[in-house]
Amino acid sequence: MSKTLDFYASAFSPESLYGFYHIVAIFSMLVLLWMIGLSYLVLKANSQSAENRFMAVLLFCEGIKASFLALEIVPYSSHWQGLWDTLFPLKMEPFMVAQITSILLYISFPIYYRVNFLKFLHNDTLKKHVWYLAPSIGILIWIFLRGQEGFGFENASWIICNEAGSEPIIKNWWGTITERVEQYAADIGTCSKNFDRAVVDEPAGSWGIILLGPIFSLIGLLFLRASMKQSQRDKEGTTTHGTLPSRSLYIGFLGKVMGQLLFFFLVLAILPILNGGVFFEFADSIRVQYGDNPTSLDRALFLIWSLTLVITPAAIGFEALMFVHATLKDTVFGIDSNLRKTFRNTMFAGIGGISFVLVSEAMENVFGYGMAGGVLIGAIIIVGRHPIISLIDAISSRLIPEEYTPGELKYLETYAKTIDDLVLTAREKELLATLAVAYEINEDRLAVIEKKYRESLAIGSNTTILVREEE
Repeated sequence: MSKTLDFYASAFSPESLYGFYHIVAIFSMLVLLWMIGLSYLVLKANSQSAENRFMAVLLFCEGIKASFLALEIVPYSSHWQGLWDTLFPLKMEPFMVAQITSILLYISFPIYYRVNFLKFLHNDTLKKHVWYLAPSIGILIWIFLRGQEGFGFENASWIICNEAGSEPIIKNWWGTITERVEQYAADIGTCSKNFDRAVVDEPAGSWGIILLGPIFSLIGLLFLRASMKQSQRDKEGTTTHGTLPSRSLYIGFLGKVMGQLLFFFLVLAILPILNGGVFFEFADSIRVQYGDNPTSLDRALFLIWSLTLVITPAAIGFEALMFVHATLKDTVFGIDSNLRKTFRNTMFAGIGGISFVLVSEAMENVFGYGMAGGVLIGAIIIVGRHPIISLIDAISSRLIPEEYTPGELKYLETYAKTIDDLVLTAREKELLATLAVAYEINEDRLAVIEKKYRESLAIGSNTTILVREEE
């Protein structure tokens, strides 16, 4: 118990930016759960659609990429080395596969979103297979690369300082104690406080794959933009060519790409400049955080490095809110309500799961009976379910504003059936007008939602619905 308390006390100390690292880890876990929920929602909306399957795989991979730090909410030091023998591969292997797979998915955008100069790729045969071939190929590529020099994580050690004023010691984890680790320990000199941190080799090839992500996401963005421009021209010519990206989808992906490019710029330009022209790695953060008499430059390096850790999950979280919502709302009425339900259920399950683990662990260490803590927190969550869900719903309503009210959705269901043949009798028009009044939909709003519905059918917002008298 004392080891756990010491770990979190150190993690939430001023030197560690009051737990910023662990706050990012918790946020990353929530983004992962959110992305998995959205991936499931996309698949559930139309599991037979190749486009939906493609999007579900992409979202899942993006969630894995956002979750790089998620497992580090668990204490991470030599005392828990046995646990991290399992957690470290669980952290890194899916992450690297997701990085490679997402690159393959980015360059596959022209298959699902028509781009004129690559229109030969926009065909049903490729659509049916790329969504599962990309992750399969991604797995095979990483299996091959991880055994190559410069890609695998071959060596790891712990740098430990038992008290302030002492010199750090090195404890081997796996592989060998490298000269690089010894140099890091020497650079720390006299420890400013006690700490216990892992230094895992950071192969150049793996960093290369990570930094290729922003470049290929930019290429994917250009594909989306070209497809969006083409779709606008097609609408003017009253022709359509399959799935077309909306402006909201483009904005969501743009936000994600901007975040990744910011990460790219900070890691490859700003941090090396401040670090004397040398690439700044995870292990360098130990030196600037715990070294003797850290300078203002050291503190600035640690702050900038810490901020880079939140960029990817934040950017992917923004993508989730805009990218997926835009992709589905044109094909599934009320998808915004479904998104809120998924958000609510994911958040509630995440809060419950994390609370159960933390409280059970605390009760186990204090009283030797962890299940009592699990039962206690479970009862509290069940009793407080309604206020917790109300709070989550309030948050999700702000994050995902509702496009249609329940009354508007019911009106649209009737409207869709009525204009199925593009003919509207006077009697049907009168009934629809009565229905609009009953659901308190004014004329301006009525015109907007009817126009959006006609656009979703690709029959054109200016299409005339024939009105005729009853025979």
